[in-house]
Amino acid sequence: MKQIFIQITQCGTDLRISEIRNCLSRLFRARLASLVALSALSGFLFATQTFSPEALRVTLAIWLLAAGCSALNQLQEIEIDRRMQRTCNRPLPSGNLSVPQAFILAALVTGGGLLLLLVSGRTPLYLGLLAILWYNGIYTPLKKKTAWAVFPGAVCGALPPLIGYSAAGGSIFDSHAVILAGTLFIWQVPHFWLLAWRYKQDQLDSGLPTPFRQISEKRLFTINSCWLTALFCSYLLFVLFGMINNPILADIYLALLAALLLISGKELRRGVKYASSGKLFHLVNLSMALLLLTLIGDSLL
Repeated sequence: MKQIFIQITQCGTDLRISEIRNCLSRLFRARLASLVALSALSGFLFATQTFSPEALRVTLAIWLLAAGCSALNQLQEIEIDRRMQRTCNRPLPSGNLSVPQAFILAALVTGGGLLLLLVSGRTPLYLGLLAILWYNGIYTPLKKKTAWAVFPGAVCGALPPLIGYSAAGGSIFDSHAVILAGTLFIWQVPHFWLLAWRYKQDQLDSGLPTPFRQISEKRLFTINSCWLTALFCSYLLFVLFGMINNPILADIYLALLAALLLISGKELRRGVKYASSGKLFHLVNLSMALLLLTLIGDSLL
């Protein structure tokens, strides 16, 4: 009997830990924060071409900042999240976390990220502060005003690689830094629109201004296809300008990029009525992961 009781207690503890982990993962949007941190790491290694403990510190700092911004964003949009099926199970609208609890967690995580950046110098710290102010102070409120907030919001995606680059001692005006940040900027637009298209009804139910109410879905599909074309052209710049030094890695990068381009092109040719928004969304994310992992791998080899 005692053994059974111990097993039940352990099972309950494991379940509780799993629930907490899932709750925090949703609050901090852990997967997105990891991709953002990866972009900062690629920026750092882009500047130094060597791995160091400082690279880990900067990567962790950006992960914490991205996680904290996500938590603050959810505090700002509780009612909006409650109206959408995709987000109604997040910790705040579902009641798994209270507003004070979420605010304390957001403050601790964001503060920790800023403290880590403080060690790296003033430029990374100022860029980190700018990222928070831009995302939570400009982009999030702007989403309630205009359906085209994605364009100023895309600035947020361009800042992490610049933070990493500057933390390594590079100038944020270097051509390599500008191309990397610009590619992240372009990526944000199809990433956001494909997610919105995938959850179109959620967008309409949210009460937020949405492009679906202003232009036809076919026109938005065409515009997004142009952004996808620009994105894949940006990916080619890293090879054309010799920013991937290892020739074997460059060949692998081009081959995988060509495969992603062919699959994406085939999906786009199906047209707005038959193309899979979910498939295109994952392909766009995979393309960015391919770029960042290639740049990181090239720096380490």
